[in-house]
Amino acid sequence: MTTMQTIPLTQLVPSVTNVRKTGAKDGIAELAASIAAHGLLQNLSVRLVEGDRYEVVAGGRRLAALKWLAREKKIAADYPVPCHALDGEDAAEISLAENEMRLPMHPADQFEAFKKLADDGKGPEEIAARFGTTGRIVEQRLRLAGVSPKLIALYKKGEMTLDCLMAFTVAADHRTQEKAWKALPEWARTRPPQIRDVLTEKHIDADSSLAQFVGIEAYAAAGGAVLRDLFDDDNTGWLTDAAMVNKLAAEKLDRAAEAVRGEGWKWVEIMPELSWEALKGFGKATPERSPPTPQQQREIEALTAEGDAIMAEHGEEPDDEEIADHLWEIQERIAELSEGEATWPDIAKANAGAMIGIGHDGTLDIRRGLIRPEDSAAARKAGTATSIPAGTGGKAGKRDRGDLSAALVEDLTAQRTAALWPTLAGSPDIALAAVVHALALPLFYDPFDAESCLSLRLQSAELRTSAEGIDDSPAMHAFATQRAQWTGRLPENAADFWAWCSEQDVATRLSLLAYCAAHSVDAVQRRHEAARPARSRHAGQLAAALSLDMAQWWQPTAQSYLGRVSKKQILDAVAETVSPEAAENLAKLKKDALVAEAEQRLAGSGWLPAMLRTPEPEIADTPTPPAEA
Repeated sequence: MTTMQTIPLTQLVPSVTNVRKTGAKDGIAELAASIAAHGLLQNLSVRLVEGDRYEVVAGGRRLAALKWLAREKKIAADYPVPCHALDGEDAAEISLAENEMRLPMHPADQFEAFKKLADDGKGPEEIAARFGTTGRIVEQRLRLAGVSPKLIALYKKGEMTLDCLMAFTVAADHRTQEKAWKALPEWARTRPPQIRDVLTEKHIDADSSLAQFVGIEAYAAAGGAVLRDLFDDDNTGWLTDAAMVNKLAAEKLDRAAEAVRGEGWKWVEIMPELSWEALKGFGKATPERSPPTPQQQREIEALTAEGDAIMAEHGEEPDDEEIADHLWEIQERIAELSEGEATWPDIAKANAGAMIGIGHDGTLDIRRGLIRPEDSAAARKAGTATSIPAGTGGKAGKRDRGDLSAALVEDLTAQRTAALWPTLAGSPDIALAAVVHALALPLFYDPFDAESCLSLRLQSAELRTSAEGIDDSPAMHAFATQRAQWTGRLPENAADFWAWCSEQDVATRLSLLAYCAAHSVDAVQRRHEAARPARSRHAGQLAAALSLDMAQWWQPTAQSYLGRVSKKQILDAVAETVSPEAAENLAKLKKDALVAEAEQRLAGSGWLPAMLRTPEPEIADTPTPPAEA
């Protein structure tokens, strides 16, 4: 039997028979805040013990919260507590009944309840104070409450995880959320990163070079919206108005170009994505460099002293990554200051121009002193060209033509060329020597010292601009070793190279031809280029013919791959290589921690992204033999 009575808080003590042991002290401050805001919503169950004390057999956490409020001076020490006084019941049984029969509130019910309070005019901080939590957590719960009711219903039924529901908060529109859910394949519906990627595919990452160039503040000032992920502290967000971003970038580039035009260049052009491929056709004018100023010289001396001190303590290659990075920054700054400021004389500007674009780090990139092919002759004549545009060649030397006219010389040499065609075509051995000579000549000798009469032009791809640090890769080291071996075998002077080629056996010529052919391979898919599927397909066919195993040349590290892709792509790699369960276990890690863990899991596994996997060799269809007559 029980009776209702009010008992001073000072007379209440916890019971040792309370069945709730695990987590009994968790969340006491939050419970106290709720009691302070809403009152004690459920009475305590007590029984009289010796003296005038009452043992709380059901409601131990509520008692602890009331004691906490008393210590904080938020209620009186003898605060009257409504209680059910038990008479004869077994205390452990009462405690068990209360804890077993009470169901915890579903998280969806909690954030929907928060939303109702917000709709009633209460702000996040006020709601947080009433429930003993933080304003950020309330904002997160309110954002969850804004997800489509259809998706929340799936979550309540256990068909979607809370992490996946969180991912949908990056889109505010219910139809967009529902459309994305329907479009996702079954496996992706359990991957929060995949959900976020689908919902933000039309936005621009706030940490992209384009967004950094425009500036988040300038974009916001122009009325652009920035979408944030409240559940990812590392996320910088997305810029939702791509058209506005591109408009602001164009305007900023135009202003920069206008300023550079005032410097007196022959031409100024805007190319947002500058690249080596786009610039390789330009020559370079010669700047004048002024010596460092007294202030710059003092900075050089101070930096040199600092660098020397670091190397004295930690060596030239410190093990500590932070110290090593700082030493590298010091050395880079010294080199920059020592080079002196570049100035361009008017004579150089007369035949050169400047290109304006966006650097990979989001800064303004200005390339001054570029020479177009049509201006190369004038630049050479003025003596202002450091290099000339590729393919223009040097000024041809005068030929010893005696008293013959230029027209006759052209006629006669055309006749000889015509005669060489069928003659060489009938001499495979000499043709092989001529092809090897033409291809290897510019690779090993100054092209202005000697020139082949064969119009074969071997172009080598510049890989450094596409893959930072590629010079240190195993493949480039192996190729450099091959070059060194050939350099040691070839004659020192270009004039002697033809005789050398003529004297070699077929095997030697073919080996050198293979090296030259390798030098011409360019299977890079550059960002500024349109898709070239035929070239990519042939690269795959060539890799298959060579049985190329990229796992021998490349490993998925933080620098080479993992730190440059989304969390979803990292988890896909782990799922494929280790197991889907391993990927699930890592899914909640922050990006940096996930990259480090994935790097260890994938090390030595031979895993490759799809782009680096060698396809199976193609087998040509066997022609059908003709039917017998």
